[in-house]
Amino acid sequence: MRLLPSLRGRKRYLAFRMLPDDADALSRRDLTLELDRSSQSLLGDAGSSECDIRVLSFDGAEGIVSCVHRETVRTRAVLATIYEIRGRRASVRVIGVSGTVKGAKRFFSEKR
Repeated sequence: MRLLPSLRGRKRYLAFRMLPDDADALSRRDLTLELDRSSQSLLGDAGSSECDIRVLSFDGAEGIVSCVHRETVRTRAVLATIYEIRGRRASVRVIGVSGTVKGAKRFFSEKR
């Protein structure tokens, strides 16, 4: 059974890039595991569940993460604390925040 739109929680979508661009060997699963570790470390169990961070798409260099609309700042902080994924140095740069997935995808089409 689906929820009515008025009862659903609002979300924000963060478009991000991995720096440097040589992170092609990273998979979505690797990113998700590291994102969970970082959120547990920074926010704890309660804070991590309040943010409700989920990886929607990731192609090795760019991706979109969703979160609760009031927890955008905390989600940015979690992404900023990622410094290593599967033993390889990595950093995440948020390039934009949007209220829709379509709007978040527009950040990738803009010039770097």
